[in-house]
Amino acid sequence: MSYTNVSANISENQQQNLKHAVDTKSSVSIRLGYEDLCGSDVLALTNSQVNRMTKAYQDGKRVTINMSNRQVVHNMNIEGRILGFLAGLAAKALPFLAKTVLPTLVTGALSGVGSALAQKATNKVMGNGLYLK
Repeated sequence: MSYTNVSANISENQQQNLKHAVDTKSSVSIRLGYEDLCGSDVLALTNSQVNRMTKAYQDGKRVTINMSNRQVVHNMNIEGRILGFLAGLAAKALPFLAKTVLPTLVTGALSGVGSALAQKATNKVMGNGLYLK
């Protein structure tokens, strides 16, 4: 799905809701008032969401944006002020990854290299396969 980057004001409470959606891998609804439709935070929105925001701005009304989990994850990769709290999440996750996931990956990679070297040595000694005449 393609997204368009739109500027809006995201309150602290809404940022916490986005953080919770990232943590629980769920969707989230963000309610933007008329004064929040133009701001310094960047959101990646679908074309229909952009159209709804434009209409709400023209009518002087507020709008509720429903974001799927996939869209929330995509918003983590865009540049803007909203990434501040998401970067904090990454900073908390890195020590966990360094302690649990990375050692497992390194061990698996080393065992793969070891088995490849052992197979190469075996092939040299015994040959690559069975030869039938």
